[in-house]
Amino acid sequence: MNRAQRIYALHGLLSTHAQGLPRRRIQDELECSQSTVKRIIAEMRDLLGAPIVFERDGGGYRYDPAAGAFELPGFWFNESELHAVLAAIQFLESTQPGLLQQPLRNLLQRLRLAVKDMGVDMDDLNRRVLLHPLRPRPVRPSVFEAIAAGLLGSRKIRLHYHGPDKQVPGPRTIHPFRLLRYRDAWYLLAHCDRADDRRTFALDRIVEAQALPEQAIRPDNAALDALLRDSFGIFLRNPSHVAVLRFTGQAARWVESEIWHPDQTGTWRDNAYELRVPYGDHREMVMEILKYGPDVDVLEPEELRLAVRERILAAAKKYF
Repeated sequence: MNRAQRIYALHGLLSTHAQGLPRRRIQDELECSQSTVKRIIAEMRDLLGAPIVFERDGGGYRYDPAAGAFELPGFWFNESELHAVLAAIQFLESTQPGLLQQPLRNLLQRLRLAVKDMGVDMDDLNRRVLLHPLRPRPVRPSVFEAIAAGLLGSRKIRLHYHGPDKQVPGPRTIHPFRLLRYRDAWYLLAHCDRADDRRTFALDRIVEAQALPEQAIRPDNAALDALLRDSFGIFLRNPSHVAVLRFTGQAARWVESEIWHPDQTGTWRDNAYELRVPYGDHREMVMEILKYGPDVDVLEPEELRLAVRERILAAAKKYF
């Protein structure tokens, strides 16, 4: 029996034996050792909420009659576990062959076996639950290898970067700090020698990259952790403003359940939802606001309201 089969078997035994079952009987029925019985019972209690009690005078293990009828859930993954398992399996299946090809295959096999051990058919799960990437932006393999080598070896990186506001790529020498996966795209947080400041580079905009032998400067990890937590979106800036946004219609219900920032606050005022979000750079905030069209109104600050207004007027000129 696998783990799921033993849980179902024990549930069946406990459901039909109100007087309790001795551990030896459970071992025989589940075809396992004493330690496995203890582990299965602990998992049923802790993970599935099974009201299993042990009564020496009552004959052994049984379901607590005071807890009422208990049934096993039909699906044992929580939301984060389901996403983690499916994302890992789908990512590993799409990985290009390399030096870690065999270890990654072994990891993929172990993940599949773990899902099967939960009593779930992996192929059926893949058909029924989909992870749809949001416009992924591929990175040149040679670029990713150079970035990873420089990052993990704490070495400087020379790159040619084609920023979205530039006509041609330009050379940069950077000190890599953190590699970020954000909205299905890779970004590198680094110190740029040319700007003499921290910058965020989109890896798909890097044309060439080379890890250099020189050691990179070390980041202040505590400050980086705080920056990554407090920033809004990919434009990493310490929050210096608070956007006050008023949502109406269907957008209000959607936004009420969304987390834009860990320090956001939201309040219902009549039939509108008012969201307050800290931010440091208005560019991504403007893009988020424009998604909601006439169902959002920027109340504060005035400079953010004006930035949204300018973008709306510029777009309207193309259609009127």
